[in-house]
Amino acid sequence: MGGRIVFETSGSEHLIMEFLWKEGTEKSFVEIMEFLNNEAGKDWKKQTVNTFLKRLIDKGLIAIQQKGRNRVYCAALTVDEYEQGCAKKLLDDHYNGSINAFLSALTGGGKIDKQFADELRKLVD
Repeated sequence: MGGRIVFETSGSEHLIMEFLWKEGTEKSFVEIMEFLNNEAGKDWKKQTVNTFLKRLIDKGLIAIQQKGRNRVYCAALTVDEYEQGCAKKLLDDHYNGSINAFLSALTGGGKIDKQFADELRKLVD
């Protein structure tokens, strides 16, 4: 992942990202519009979709390429990379990057149960 990526999306932006991740291939503007207005049940104009695409490009989440006379859009990172970035941002923004502070907040400062501890051990191993 090169460059600065903003790991925040609105619900509408995330809908576009999910479509691109699910399809796993470059999509034209028309294909994105068809998905949003037909499958996702939106009634968005071209300008609205352009705005969301521009925001996603500016955030580093979507890459744009020229294919002949048309532009195509694709996810600039995988779902796993995005989720990892979101988790790190949450940790940095709310817990000073501290896993301990996060776990303390998650458990209410109490002890964790055996199943949760076993899952953490598996991650560490």
